Amino acid sequence: MGDQSRKFTPRQRNRRPLGLQTSKDKAPAIPLSAPTKRGDYWFVSAPLASRLHQKSGLGQTTSDGGILLLSEEVLFCHWYRHMPLPKETWFSEQLKADSQHIARAVVFDVARSGGELVIPTNHLKDELIAKIHPNTWAVRWRRDQSFSKEQPEAQTRWACTNDSVDILELLDWARDVKSEGYIPELYIVDEEMDVTMYRLDIIDMKGNQKTWVNFSASQQDSIRQLWSQRLDWGDGWYIPHQQQWTWPTVGIEHMSGRLLRKEEGEWLANIISNDDESTSINSLFSHLMSKGLIIRPGFKFGCRWRVYDDAVEQSHAPWLVQTESDAPSTWEGICLSVRLAEGVHKSWVCILGQQEDWNCLQIKRWLPGRT
Repeated sequence: MGDQSRKFTPRQRNRRPLGLQTSKDKAPAIPLSAPTKRGDYWFVSAPLASRLHQKSGLGQTTSDGGILLLSEEVLFCHWYRHMPLPKETWFSEQLKADSQHIARAVVFDVARSGGELVIPTNHLKDELIAKIHPNTWAVRWRRDQSFSKEQPEAQTRWACTNDSVDILELLDWARDVKSEGYIPELYIVDEEMDVTMYRLDIIDMKGNQKTWVNFSASQQDSIRQLWSQRLDWGDGWYIPHQQQWTWPTVGIEHMSGRLLRKEEGEWLANIISNDDESTSINSLFSHLMSKGLIIRPGFKFGCRWRVYDDAVEQSHAPWLVQTESDAPSTWEGICLSVRLAEGVHKSWVCILGQQEDWNCLQIKRWLPGRT
């Protein structure tokens, strides 16, 4: 059994009941009218429509002074604005028509819970929609912004934990969103109807370590000479004469010599022989080493590599790196990897591409109101 002596209050989960509830928020003296069906939307008439749109950025305006709501907005207004549902069977009918109705409504609710204005792309005007990626679900304004006067801060999309991940498509989406000046954000809803928010970034990892081209000709010759004395060690190699080794980025000191992993040795052999032919992994390894980084195994952290931008003895690795081929195939796997990385104060990065065209996609958890 767990330690029951610990004193804490479990977080209360929002159960999102259907039907108007008695709450601390004072309900209107005159009950509000339920929305009515209009095309693919739900129509709310004035004056309620004006308040919902101007204050909360809900719906899209109509020529007769009303607004058109999506089904997730209808539920949001039901929970927080005392608006009744269209009819008793409305929710069941919506779910039969769209199995993602519950998840999308929960994401919409949580995304707005901190005072942020999240508006689905269905409601955006033409001049703004031209800048929005077709795979974007909604755009987000900060709580201190005016959605009618300012540009949104972020483009967002959502998924469920068991959904498959197309990591290349995700990279393309993030790149396009950033190119338009927006932050790419992801909202992942789990099977308990909790939502975790993430921010994506395409980063350029750089370090301060010496690379092969920084060594003098005599230093390069010394490394070649020591490499020629290597001995097989498992899948890697052992180089004696540790006191003569001048490249602390490569290998580890052990048994009065230098131990090199298989990928390190293969990469070094290519460098020494000036051989451009290599596997995709060796090409990626070479790319990262050329950035002045230190690359160590990520076995203890469930990833391919942990990557340092400074000497191992002086800093912790800022990044846990996974390759495209080894990346999780579902959001559940990615969320687990990101959580593990942040639990040890690192960032999770997936590297995609080939040869010299490498892209480092960083995914980090995020909460509204925090940078």
